[in-house]
Amino acid sequence: MAKISDIAKALGLSNATISKALNGSPEIPQTTVDRVKECARELGYVPSHFARTLKMHRSFSIGVLFVDKSQSGLRHEYFSTILNAIKVEAESRGYDITFINSENYSGLRPTYLQHVKSRAIDGVVIASVDFNDPNVMELAQSNIPTVTIDHTFDGCTSIMSDNEDGVYELTKRAYKLGHRKIAFIHGEDTTVTRKRVAGYVRALTELGISAKDEYMPMARYHDPESVIKAFQALGKLKDKPTCVLCTDDISAVVLLSSRLSGDREFIDNVSIAGYDGIYLSRMIQPVLTTYCQDSEMIGRLAASKLISQIENPKLFVPELVKVKGKLQEGGTIRPLVRPIE
Repeated sequence: MAKISDIAKALGLSNATISKALNGSPEIPQTTVDRVKECARELGYVPSHFARTLKMHRSFSIGVLFVDKSQSGLRHEYFSTILNAIKVEAESRGYDITFINSENYSGLRPTYLQHVKSRAIDGVVIASVDFNDPNVMELAQSNIPTVTIDHTFDGCTSIMSDNEDGVYELTKRAYKLGHRKIAFIHGEDTTVTRKRVAGYVRALTELGISAKDEYMPMARYHDPESVIKAFQALGKLKDKPTCVLCTDDISAVVLLSSRLSGDREFIDNVSIAGYDGIYLSRMIQPVLTTYCQDSEMIGRLAASKLISQIENPKLFVPELVKVKGKLQEGGTIRPLVRPIE
């Protein structure tokens, strides 16, 4: 395998010049950088990760903490898009991705912080987990650079989807199409859920509609079976809703496509909306009414903010970054009246 000294010999330059050119030093003219990189390609030179690690005192590895109770995470488009965006952004800046866990080959159960330290991981993105877990809080409160997604910890940068505004806009959309009995099947009690419920209640309050507890059943995120049960409970109410907002798009699609048992008039005529904006939501007919989270931007920002903190610790100031999504009007909320302008 070619070495820096081989490139230096081929071009008649010093090892130091070659090293600076390969590392993008502003001291080296661009014409020289181009010559060096071309020669490196021709000679088959591959930078030594080990040497770079020793020189920079970093592992160039980012940890991702992702624990999904429904076991659908890496198969679920919303989370897989976030994780892929983290990977792409990190790799473009020379970092590898490592998933953090609390198991190891010896059968011991190290804490998340111990795992991070044992792997010399430079920083962590906490993407999905029980944020009240003491092991998670220990990691977030350590001196390891950490970015969280959809949760805030003191001293950490947080990348937040606009959960409150998303459900607010969906609720207002249903109202605009004539619905006054709007139910919201929300997820389990988390920071995300509390923000979404707040958006739902805020919209109803502004519209002069009381928020009924029986219109707000709980189900688990990315668990269509629990959403079906909540939906069927709504269908048994004396005063049934005409529109149901779901926890996520997959659950909404299941409600639209399944042969459900219960009040046929309710099932056949109730309007449905989802949440997330996955690709499937645009493939069905009619297109699903949903709120599209910008999952790619969430992932890219999480990786970018974390790497900036790793590389410039003295400039670090914790941020709360909200990523705006957009309403997908679709056609699964049926108009009861001419749309209100």
